Amino acid sequence: MDVTDGFDAGGTVNIKHLSAFLTVAESRSFTQAARVLGLAQPTVTARIKSLEQTLDTSLLHRTATGARLTPAGRRLYGYARRIVQLSELAQESVSAPVDTSPSLVVGASECITTYRLLPLIEYLHLRHQDLDLSLRTLDDDPVTLVRDEEVDLAFFIGPRSIAPDVNHLVLRPESLSLVAHPDHPLAGAPVGSTAELAGHTIVCAHRESGYQRAFEAELAEAGVPTAGVLGLGSVDAVKRSVGEGIGVALLPTVTVAQELRTGRLRCVGWKPSFEVFSQCVWRPGLEGDPVFPLVLNTAQQVMAEQDVSGELALAC
Repeated sequence: MDVTDGFDAGGTVNIKHLSAFLTVAESRSFTQAARVLGLAQPTVTARIKSLEQTLDTSLLHRTATGARLTPAGRRLYGYARRIVQLSELAQESVSAPVDTSPSLVVGASECITTYRLLPLIEYLHLRHQDLDLSLRTLDDDPVTLVRDEEVDLAFFIGPRSIAPDVNHLVLRPESLSLVAHPDHPLAGAPVGSTAELAGHTIVCAHRESGYQRAFEAELAEAGVPTAGVLGLGSVDAVKRSVGEGIGVALLPTVTVAQELRTGRLRCVGWKPSFEVFSQCVWRPGLEGDPVFPLVLNTAQQVMAEQDVSGELALAC
C-alpha cells in the first residue's frame, strides 16, 4: 500500500491524513480546509475519519460555529505539526540540488534575542549579508528541538542544561528578579520564605522556559498553592500585565531593568534557589558547517562585551 495515501498493515499514521487534520484544526472548518488543500470536502472528511479509526479516538467535533479539537485532538496537534514539518523538510532536502548548502536554523528564546543577541544579528547582517541563516523563536524545550533537528542550535536562558546527545556551552550567568506592580502587597518587602508567595497569581511568557519550569518546581516542592499560572506568550505581555497589577512574574533581570529603573515595576524580596545562565546547545556534527563557528564565536564575543553591572545593581 502507498503510505502517502493510506496506512500500512500495522495501522501507521500517514502524512496526508495528519496534514488534513492540521488544516481542519487551524481553519476550524472542513470546507475551508478542503479549499486550502485543493481537495473535495468528502476527501478531507474521509482522511480525518481514517485517522480517527487508526488512533481509535475522536479528534474533531463539528459544532454550529465550526470544527473544534477534542482533548485527544489537542494532544495530537503538537506532534502532528512536528511530523508534517519534518516531512516537508526531508522532501526539500532530498529534492534540493546537490551543491545547495542547507540553511543554518538558529533557535532563540524571545528574551535572549531581544536583550542579548541583537548585536549579533546586526553584526551578521552588516558583515555577512550572504549568510544562509534563519532565526526562529523557541516554542518548546531547546534541547528537545535540537535533538529532534527542528533547529541546528539554540540560545536560551535557564538552569544549566546537560544532555549527552547534544553539545552545550554556557555563555554567561544571568540574574532573575521576581517583580510586581509597585502597589502589590509583596512589592518592596522582604519575603522570609517561599510559602509567602502562596495565593498569588504567577504570570509568565512560556511555561516551557527553563527558568519558569524550575520556578514552578520550587513552588511545588515547597507545597505552595498559587492562584494559578497565567501564560501570555511574550515577555512584553507579561511586563504589561504585571504593571497593571496582575500577579507577580519571575523574569531575567535584563528584561525588566528599564521598568525597575523607572519604578513601573518593583522587586519582590525573594530569591530562587536555582541559578540560570545564557547558554547554547547544538547538534553533534555541526562543527563542520562553516557558518556555525562564526555565529557561536560572535555570540560569545557579544555576551562578553555586555556590561551587566547595572543589571546586578537592580537585581532583586
